[in-house]
Amino acid sequence: MKKNNVTIKDIAKALNVTPSTVSRALNGGGKISDKTKQSVFKLAKEWGYQPNLIAKNLQRKSSKTIGVIIPEFNHNFFSTMLHGIEYRARALGYQLMISSSGRKYDIEKKISQELANSKVDGLLIALSQDTEDYSFLNEIVESGIPIVLLDRICEDLDTSTVITDDFSGAFEAVSYLLDSGCSNILHLKGEEGISTTFNRYMGYVEAHKKRGLEVNSGLIIKHAEKEVIQQELKNTLKRVSTPDAIFACSDYLAFIALETVKSLGFKIPEDISIIGYADEPVSTYTSPKLSTVKQPANEIGRKAVDLLFDKEALEKPQLTLLETQLVLRESTL
Repeated sequence: MKKNNVTIKDIAKALNVTPSTVSRALNGGGKISDKTKQSVFKLAKEWGYQPNLIAKNLQRKSSKTIGVIIPEFNHNFFSTMLHGIEYRARALGYQLMISSSGRKYDIEKKISQELANSKVDGLLIALSQDTEDYSFLNEIVESGIPIVLLDRICEDLDTSTVITDDFSGAFEAVSYLLDSGCSNILHLKGEEGISTTFNRYMGYVEAHKKRGLEVNSGLIIKHAEKEVIQQELKNTLKRVSTPDAIFACSDYLAFIALETVKSLGFKIPEDISIIGYADEPVSTYTSPKLSTVKQPANEIGRKAVDLLFDKEALEKPQLTLLETQLVLRESTL
């Protein structure tokens, strides 16, 4: 029985599979079970589906190339992640095409489409915080090119994702501070609109909640320019009820805290303990050396490459959470 204007999404819904699974079955991309392929082709034929886009890709051969897009190169987390991607890709016989979005949506979209048109076998993307419209990525997935997201979650995109367990990482860090006697823990939030900021904040909240404590909204400082954060910190630290610890959403924010706290004459960690997030190399060169939460950036990269070519993950997208590690140095008691 033929239907009018049948789409990949219609077929996917009827078969209870993802649109990307249907597109890969139709374009001959492999990595799909024979049973699923047969079901897709059968229903597509019955409903009169016309795979115009797919027809263009039927002759597409593997380029043995993976496209990679990250927000910026001058960030240790992403450069370490790239090392993991490169190591695993080379082991599998693939080369990389690497670009930076500069944390801008329009550049991210342009690069993604260019890489897709260059016939890469898959895309690994760490989305910028400005990205809100994901339709261009869905189009790429539907064309038969798999995408795996790095470090950030996007519920509107039907793809696998590899992230660190930021909720647990923050929970462990704040729990350590509370259990070591701190009671007024200030939180320096990260950039709004991205999952990492939200999950780390929720870990901070849950650590308090589990101990029957309420979070003081006056101890939350939103992300802003360095000078603004410094002034907010100074204002907060001059209050009668001075924070006895600071949990920062990133090492960069923790560095600002170290500088500001010392400028006001407070001793670290005797007066105020500080924990950052990421374990940047410079963390071991600050004075005092910064306690922080280490992220497995290299492992994120290696795991993401594996997911691009994982048959099960291609048919049913997976969310992979990797554990963090609390690294205690001189900025905590």
